[in-house]
Amino acid sequence: MLHLAICDDDKRFLDYLSGEIEGWAVQGGHSGADGETCSVERYPCADAFLFAWEERKDTDILLLDIEMPGTDGMALARKLRQMGDSVSIIFVTGNPDFALEGYDLEAVSYIVKPVKRQRLWAALDRARERIAHRAAIIVALFGGEVEKVYLSDICCLEGDGHDCILWKRDGEKLICRSGIRQMEQKLMEDMSLRDSFFKPHRSYCVNLEHVERIGKKEIRMDNRMTIPIARGKWEELNRVYMAYFRRQSF
Repeated sequence: MLHLAICDDDKRFLDYLSGEIEGWAVQGGHSGADGETCSVERYPCADAFLFAWEERKDTDILLLDIEMPGTDGMALARKLRQMGDSVSIIFVTGNPDFALEGYDLEAVSYIVKPVKRQRLWAALDRARERIAHRAAIIVALFGGEVEKVYLSDICCLEGDGHDCILWKRDGEKLICRSGIRQMEQKLMEDMSLRDSFFKPHRSYCVNLEHVERIGKKEIRMDNRMTIPIARGKWEELNRVYMAYFRRQSF
């Protein structure tokens, strides 16, 4: 279950956003996935949210106004980041002047009122995707060891005979007891990740988040690995990557 919170001093707007979130959850968002189970908490000011957050710290997505009485939204966001909280923040405000500062605080999106449904739902989709990327899988290694790996740290998978090499973005490699097909299936169990990984070659599966450059015959990843592109895969790879990039930049 996703835990969402809305922080805005306008009660009518709290009602509006609550209804939009309910609609997004029922429809499964733009991704077309099955309906999302979520809870929504409403707060009239930043201090009220902070009081509840210090007790539970279970908010996944925060829709946050900026100009409110007392502590403003930017101050609240800075405090959350300073305390190490990775909650996905969507700024929803009537003032466009804070956009750059908002993205400096790693906001998922900065939406200026009046809010369009398409933009809000797309931002919620991205927030859900970001949360999924902080999810982790347990990888069985040789020697009986297991390791938790965050999905956002996976750069690519490489098939090596009956085994699979998991390459992380920092260059570390883990040799897994499962084959590449089994590892792919483990990643694809989450619907929100199906558009984040692509197989450009039968021996490789790449995380599109870490693609740095697509050439005619190979991909350069941000950990400096080069991945071959199989014949006939180049056009599909470009199409999938551009669609992924547009979702991230919406």
